Amino acid sequence: MTENSPIAVITGGAAGIGWSIGQRLLADGYRVIATDVVPGFTASSDDVLWRELDVTDHGQAATVFDGIVAEFGQIDVLVNNAGIQRHRALEELSWAEWEAVVNVNLHGVFNTLQAGGRHMLERGEGRIVNISSVSARGSAGRAPYSTTKAAVIGLTATAGAEWASRGVRVNAVAPGYVDTGVFRQGVAAGTLDVDTILSRIPAKRLADASEVAAAVSFLVSDDASYMNGQTLYVDGGFMVDYGIPLAKKPSP
Repeated sequence: MTENSPIAVITGGAAGIGWSIGQRLLADGYRVIATDVVPGFTASSDDVLWRELDVTDHGQAATVFDGIVAEFGQIDVLVNNAGIQRHRALEELSWAEWEAVVNVNLHGVFNTLQAGGRHMLERGEGRIVNISSVSARGSAGRAPYSTTKAAVIGLTATAGAEWASRGVRVNAVAPGYVDTGVFRQGVAAGTLDVDTILSRIPAKRLADASEVAAAVSFLVSDDASYMNGQTLYVDGGFMVDYGIPLAKKPSP
């Protein structure tokens, strides 16, 4: 990494999937700036820069991205990874829980997509990846999360259609179940059951965060130069299997 290295900004970059994406892009030669609401990193690296950002604050998003461009001259890659969950049956879900998830997972993506995208459009070049989820197709107990992740796919497609001719590519990655601290917290809290989840995944394992990061790395590379507005699923086959196993023929 040098002062002339391309600049990658990752929201929600202090831990988990966001942290792994930052490490992958760092290895790819980017100068990585991770943004988050936490003060610093829960993981550590001397090479990743940090900027405090609450993605739900539209004005702050614009200010932070303006500041990054003023300091580094440009933003080459933006990964919109910041997200939260609230597990609750739909009829018991509070307005505060609904609003919190929508504000981060949807409004937050819009705020940073717009703030970063404007600078890219001005340059006529840039690559954006929004992080969605397999939960976009619906997930019991996760109404706000599923709703927002589906909306991110629609927002990605719209931005891709609008900005393709202006040099900015926008795509999404939709991970399946990933072995992160957040996932393990869900297991400990009893909101996730590992055996049930693994039984629904054809690959019969969780994803490693580095596998999600590899998909992001591909989408921002020149190898994906003709991809725009697309959603790439990294899910071990979850989305292509509706849970009915192949019937075994009786023995002769």
